Amino acid sequence: MNFAVAGFKLFLAARTRSLSLFSDGLHSMLDGGSNIIALIALRVASQPPDEDHPYGHRKFETLGAMAISALLCMAAWEILGSAWQRMMSPVQLPRVSIEAVAGIILMIGVNIAITSYERHWGKRLNSELLLADAKHTQSDVLASILALVSLFAALRHLYWVDTLAAILIVGLILWAAYRIVKDSVSTLSDARRLPPEAVRRVVEEIPGVQNCHMVRSHGPNRQIQVDLHIVVAPTLTAHETFEIENEVTRRLKAVYPDVAEVTVRHQTTMPASSGPSPKPSESC
Repeated sequence: MNFAVAGFKLFLAARTRSLSLFSDGLHSMLDGGSNIIALIALRVASQPPDEDHPYGHRKFETLGAMAISALLCMAAWEILGSAWQRMMSPVQLPRVSIEAVAGIILMIGVNIAITSYERHWGKRLNSELLLADAKHTQSDVLASILALVSLFAALRHLYWVDTLAAILIVGLILWAAYRIVKDSVSTLSDARRLPPEAVRRVVEEIPGVQNCHMVRSHGPNRQIQVDLHIVVAPTLTAHETFEIENEVTRRLKAVYPDVAEVTVRHQTTMPASSGPSPKPSESC
């Protein structure tokens, strides 16, 4: 679909000599390329854990998102080069037809539908890659609107608006690339996802937990993994301790829906520096 949209926009750009419309068409062409990257990355990421990847292949989605941001930067560079040439050698756009305007409006509607579809399934499947591609397509919608504005400006012989619109499209593309890279770097660098103190308060409200410490969290935004230690009474049986650990997992997933996995380690003595005092023993 994106390749068809891109072909139509590039055809109109050739007829109108509109730089902003060419920029929009190139952006849509890269949308199609990012779709291919997304399909490949999603297929790899959906593979179950194996001996070499015991935590699964989910981060391949992040790598795919990084590849999409690289495509966006390549498009921005190409458009900037064209905008510079246009400023050095201005051209007068031919008269814009109503068919061209109607075609762009139709393409805007198509891209809005694609963006909504990708965002819906990205949230439903907790897919970092689909959400990144939705951001890419959303920037394409704004680029099409700028191209449409430049065509209306051409009707009033304001041909400089075309070059300005192309530069603004570059800004949209780079902003989309920045947001994707920012999210991807946080995932790849294992940045903290949840505030440790808030997690500790949730866990220490559970009967039987005397203390919670060494709280760590990492992973994709919607596939968070949490590791923590708890202190329980030494008189508890193995079954009672096991039930407390299960309750910790259940409570955290209820409070933080983006948590996918919780690893709980228990001990029967307080750590050297554990923060607040333990709860009374009768809470056990």
